[in-house]
Amino acid sequence: MANQIGSRLVFENAKSFIQSQGYDVSQAVLTQSYVRSEVALSTGVTNYRLPIVVNDSSNGATAFSTERRVQLQDIHVCSSIFIGLASPSSSTDAAFPLLSYPSIATNQFSAAQADALNTIYNGFLTMQVNNQNILPSWDIYRHYYVPQTQGGVGITAQTVLPIDQIDGGENGFYPVEPNLLLNGAANIVASIVIPAAISTVKADSRLVCIFRTILAQNVTSVR
Repeated sequence: MANQIGSRLVFENAKSFIQSQGYDVSQAVLTQSYVRSEVALSTGVTNYRLPIVVNDSSNGATAFSTERRVQLQDIHVCSSIFIGLASPSSSTDAAFPLLSYPSIATNQFSAAQADALNTIYNGFLTMQVNNQNILPSWDIYRHYYVPQTQGGVGITAQTVLPIDQIDGGENGFYPVEPNLLLNGAANIVASIVIPAAISTVKADSRLVCIFRTILAQNVTSVR
């Protein structure tokens, strides 16, 4: 459960980490922040490149409106990661919920699609920064969270629940220690690798990765 003491420790660790990498934080503004990367799901794909930096065009598409990437002048120190799913109604939809498992609640996935999406949770996240492998294999199963109550089910017809139970401050997130440093001036290559292609995919569905961070603004060599 999130608390002020834990948040203070995350802040102090981030500050020390940034300084240890040779960056001056004496004039920097350090704030709570996040980085959010999204990629469209597809059949026939086993390696999903997650764009992290604002100028990453590796997927050849404009960023989704709900993404928030690292600016070239900034550094983020990541303290926790969320990897989950989304089922927007279109590529421009911004009113969709984030899912910590393949939900078959109303407007989410069919049973067949949900079963196929379990492939993702047998995969892993990997990350290279300036050709150094800083995260060789982060298993995605640690982000799999099925709530105690799910939308569309219940004990009787009178107790059918409207939506899935979820705590956006905690469920689906996992702490990162040692912390990850996301430098906007670096070459960051992050990928989610799955053991086999997803056999069936809902149109416009996405894979979503959120890094909760401490942001140091305007500290890189880029101006």
